[in-house]
Amino acid sequence: MPTESDELDRFERAILAALQRNARQSVQELAEAVGLSTSPTWRRLKALEERGVIKDYVARVDPARLGYGETAFAHVTLAKHDGEQIEAFERKIAERPEVLEFYSMTGSADYILRIVTRSPLDYEKFLKEVVFTSPAVQHISSNFALREIKNSVAIPV
Repeated sequence: MPTESDELDRFERAILAALQRNARQSVQELAEAVGLSTSPTWRRLKALEERGVIKDYVARVDPARLGYGETAFAHVTLAKHDGEQIEAFERKIAERPEVLEFYSMTGSADYILRIVTRSPLDYEKFLKEVVFTSPAVQHISSNFALREIKNSVAIPV
């Protein structure tokens, strides 16, 4: 739940919406887009960064253009909930570059991972070398995406 200090005014919301469409625009362009002059826009932008509302700036890359044509979703169930084994498993998975998203879940699986690979064989190698070697894992269920319909990182503001 947001605290009072996390509440955003209409200009901050406009800044966030504009940056989520194009994070490469200059402060001048951003100011014009939100209807403020450059200095107040820059101050609001810096405040949003300092408060952690803006986490970072990244370039979204098309995985297929880099040879990562497969997206797999792995539902992982733990064998037992031993603290050390869980921490080791989480560290091991989190450090893998092909794991794009990694969530602890409620429901039938303990974790869900979104993984990009070049091929199903590469995914099998990932499972054998990374997932199956963890004593924390009891079961894994995998699904491959057939096609991407929507993929967005923009948060509604």
